[in-house]
Amino acid sequence: MDMDLVVIFAFISAIVLIITGGVVLLPISRKLGYFLEQAARDRAGRLGGGAKETLPGPAANDRLLQTLSDLQDQVGQLAERQAFTEQLLERRPGDRDRETDVEG
Repeated sequence: MDMDLVVIFAFISAIVLIITGGVVLLPISRKLGYFLEQAARDRAGRLGGGAKETLPGPAANDRLLQTLSDLQDQVGQLAERQAFTEQLLERRPGDRDRETDVEG
């Protein structure tokens, strides 16, 4: 058998296998991708409480604004607490004694 024929036969066989594999595996991989995408959406829905809003409406905007307002209030309270704590930490134990001596 001639070596040129073997090379040509191997090349043609490889091309046919690649094309056949693509024709067979492409629909399977698309279905698998669709299935995985749906599973990810379902899991995200379960973890997110199941609320699915495609476009946020006025109610969603109001909830968002209320949440931001609550966060702003909490951050303000934390800043006040931190400032108070820093004032307490800046005072030295000897400063308190001096204040009572001056007053008394």
